[in-house]
Amino acid sequence: MKAAVLKSSQPVSATPLVIEEVPRPQLVPGHLLLRVLACGVCRTDLHIAEHDLPPLRPQLIPGHQIVGEVVAGESKESPVGSRVGVSWMGGVDGDCWYCRHKMENLCDRPIFTGYTVDGGYAEYALARADFTCPLPAGLDDIHVAPLLCAGIIGFRSLRVAGVEPGERVGLFGFGSSASLTIAVLQSWKCEVYVSTRGESHRKLANVARRHLGRK
Repeated sequence: MKAAVLKSSQPVSATPLVIEEVPRPQLVPGHLLLRVLACGVCRTDLHIAEHDLPPLRPQLIPGHQIVGEVVAGESKESPVGSRVGVSWMGGVDGDCWYCRHKMENLCDRPIFTGYTVDGGYAEYALARADFTCPLPAGLDDIHVAPLLCAGIIGFRSLRVAGVEPGERVGLFGFGSSASLTIAVLQSWKCEVYVSTRGESHRKLANVARRHLGRK
């Protein structure tokens, strides 16, 4: 299969991400083999390519906003032929203190898609079945991919903050996550205010304000 492979020994100036023919992942128990339909680009992918995050493997297939069709593997929720999403959190040990207290996101030994294991910049990808998410048919592949990272971050923030429909909400910074979160807030009929220093982010917030009819 074709894949975009990151050679971690090379500096980013040497264009270390190259398209190569690599073996297709072999199915292992507890996993699903996916035909990749789309995979978004996250700032974290750039951090990995630029070595802001330390290389963990001599070469890697990045990408953690995967939309894929299940082609092999067993899952009651996601049978062969169904469409699933895969995010940055690709697995946990399930046994550490955090996992036992329902805080898997703080796991001591996490698996990160496209960082500790190969990701979705390829024709096929392997993912833990219990860390895939069935996707509704109404969302197309290209638009659903960013929801698997920036969308998750923004929506989780709203839940942690306890935001309720109709409330007044401030967004501090207006990057990818906030640009998706504001659409959720609009559907909740919230009064939204944005504070951000970057000129490009201010312009983006103004576009969203005009489009959504909010402050």
